Amino acid sequence: MISALVNSLLPLTVLLSLMLLIRQPLRKSIDANTVYNLWLVIPLSLVLYFLPLPWQYLTGLSINELTALESQNSLIQRYLVTPSQSISQQLSLDNLLGLWLTSTWLLGFSLLVSYWGLTQYNYRKALKLAFLTDSKHQKQINESGAKKLMLAQSSHIHSPILMGLFKQILVIPEDFAALYTTEQQQLIISHEVCHFSQHHMWTNQLALMLLALFWFNPLAWRAYAAFRQDQEHSCDQVVLAKKHTQSRIQYCKALVLAAETSPPNAFTLLSFKQNGEQHFMFNRIAQIRQMSKGFSTKSTITKVVKLSLLTLVSSSLLAGVSYAGHQLHQDEGSKVSQTKVVVGLSPTHRIEPKYPFAAAKAGTEGSVVLKFDVEADGSVSHVEVINAKPAYTFDRSAVTALKQWRYKATDKVHKNLLVQLDFVMSESSEQPESLIERIKVSR
Repeated sequence: MISALVNSLLPLTVLLSLMLLIRQPLRKSIDANTVYNLWLVIPLSLVLYFLPLPWQYLTGLSINELTALESQNSLIQRYLVTPSQSISQQLSLDNLLGLWLTSTWLLGFSLLVSYWGLTQYNYRKALKLAFLTDSKHQKQINESGAKKLMLAQSSHIHSPILMGLFKQILVIPEDFAALYTTEQQQLIISHEVCHFSQHHMWTNQLALMLLALFWFNPLAWRAYAAFRQDQEHSCDQVVLAKKHTQSRIQYCKALVLAAETSPPNAFTLLSFKQNGEQHFMFNRIAQIRQMSKGFSTKSTITKVVKLSLLTLVSSSLLAGVSYAGHQLHQDEGSKVSQTKVVVGLSPTHRIEPKYPFAAAKAGTEGSVVLKFDVEADGSVSHVEVINAKPAYTFDRSAVTALKQWRYKATDKVHKNLLVQLDFVMSESSEQPESLIERIKVSR
């Protein structure tokens, strides 16, 4: 588990940094709802990073690329590669370090999840909810299509909050009607219904779990706060999209009133005042002022271009992360059915490939089949990986070593030769299977 988290730390940090840098400029030039939806790139990238995809598999050579020749002893030359003594010594030290890191991460994860769960339970218990089934606000909720959302009130809160997952409840303070005007009440209820309709409670739970997984990364905490703020901006936009100027003014006044009268809640999954410090409330107000009821043709075309560019960049990021992550996975691709056999040709100078440290640490064994040419002077050229199991694990080490091999000088160039390098943890390990199908070739 800790190895997977460490492997994904770099792409996650890059994506979070990029998102934190572009979110505010994008919100000003495009819209808040699009910026909020852009956060979806983060979990998708993590999924694609660890998910092997069909188009990433190695493909075999075509029948025209290789010419099969008869061999005296075997169909392909094979060499064993084992970890060096220094790697073996380092592995024992790394095992202790890995155990300590895993224990530390597990402790932090467990404490954080337990704290959140216990705090939320105690907070919910202390509210002493009184359900309002026949109020005018419940009728507004039902008319908006959120019939499964229940309404309750409590004397222990100062601002409306949305609670629960399977049975979600909108809780309003007892003095809700006294604090806000009728129009403000309707706008606030619409804001909370927006959170419910767009399933933000479940989205927030996913964000919290990702935060718990990467609790050791300070950037994850900053990104979570920014994500929640963009969520509020998104709902502000949805609620006020078709409202007139006076309604927007009333909404802004409600935000200011919530910031002034409500003390910070101990812990809530979501609330009208969530992230409701004064600076953020003023930020929301500034964003509302930028909203306009209509857009000119030029403005619309500009937005379409920006959205297209944003989609292209997002897709490129996802594809890049997916490709990088696939290097962690084993490739169970099919064997190559064509073969080039070496006839009486063996290396006079062979460089032992270095066993990749990460593979040795994980105890990973495997093989790499390489296609190469031997020049007339005996040097090796045009080295290419044609099959590997697992994929991408030993490729670089195998290619680097083979390029340094030397063969006996001849009067001609030998093209499309094959060699299989078997990487095993010790010579007593079971020999890996041949990745090239044995076929009989007739002249």
